[in-house]
Amino acid sequence: MMRPALVTGATGIVGNHIVRALLDQGCCVRVLVRAASDRRTLAGLDVEVCEGDVLDVDSLQRAAAGCDLVFHAAAVFAYAGMASEAQADLAVRGTRHMVLAAQRAGVGRVVVTSSSVTLGSSTTPLVLDEDAVFDEPQPSAYVLSKLRQEEAAFDSGRRLGLDVLTVNPTLVIGGHDYRLGPSNANLVNYLNDPLRCTFLGGCNVVAAPDIGQAHLIVARRGKAGRRYLAGSENLRWESLHATVSALAGTFGPSLTLNHTAAYLAAAGMEAAARLAGRAPQVTRDEARMACRFYWYRHDRLAALGWRPRPARQALAEALAWVLARGNVSDAVAARLQLSPEVRAAS
Repeated sequence: MMRPALVTGATGIVGNHIVRALLDQGCCVRVLVRAASDRRTLAGLDVEVCEGDVLDVDSLQRAAAGCDLVFHAAAVFAYAGMASEAQADLAVRGTRHMVLAAQRAGVGRVVVTSSSVTLGSSTTPLVLDEDAVFDEPQPSAYVLSKLRQEEAAFDSGRRLGLDVLTVNPTLVIGGHDYRLGPSNANLVNYLNDPLRCTFLGGCNVVAAPDIGQAHLIVARRGKAGRRYLAGSENLRWESLHATVSALAGTFGPSLTLNHTAAYLAAAGMEAAARLAGRAPQVTRDEARMACRFYWYRHDRLAALGWRPRPARQALAEALAWVLARGNVSDAVAARLQLSPEVRAAS
């Protein structure tokens, strides 16, 4: 009988696409979910569900029993709504627990979902790879949590004699994102903004289904102890937002914010959100990152056969998802003239 692969974080956008990629390959899949998890992303999928928590090593060992592979995608990608200490604890202690549980259960290999932010960024349009050394000033709590998680993953693997590898996705956009994470929220916030503001700097976007495939390729062909950057195209924010406007059939971008303007705007949004008792659309931590260049190359993963789809296609598919979910305001959505690419993706 085929031994299952265990996926943690399977209700999130990355973990869910790992599950779907495994199922597409005919693999048996076991998922670890908390008792109170929103399981809409798993509806209709042929998976074995185990309840547990990454902070409970015994529940992880039970879930990993009999598995060949573990994909550890459980994390919180957020810039607000969670204390920095709790975010770091989930990332670091949860990862150490998962590697330990995998070793005790006789699992051969653990693939950890990290992030491209652990490679750093630049003030000029430089393209970084897995050998980049992080040297950013004032990293956000989220970035620090991913840096510490990655260190914990490789340290635990070396200490326990277990193969540990990381996949480092860039800005992951696409479907099955019921929580509207920060990546898809970038598109939503832009369309909902009456001024259609953009920023200096740039980013790299990648389609969620391609990230699922990247994890499988790394699990099967990757070298233990290595990071594998998973991204598609490097775009300036102005170019990305212009593509979103073209795909959605609307105007913009109309105004380019520098670092100071972006930071002040985010501070205002945080203040308004506190008064309204809700989470801010954009935080100051995000504003600090907005005007830098998060540009990367994925040569190492490409050498293993990975081929991500173009950024325009990834954006069209992500727009189809957020529009179908009603994340864009009704007033804005009613005025959009969607391109054939977005309608086809719907």
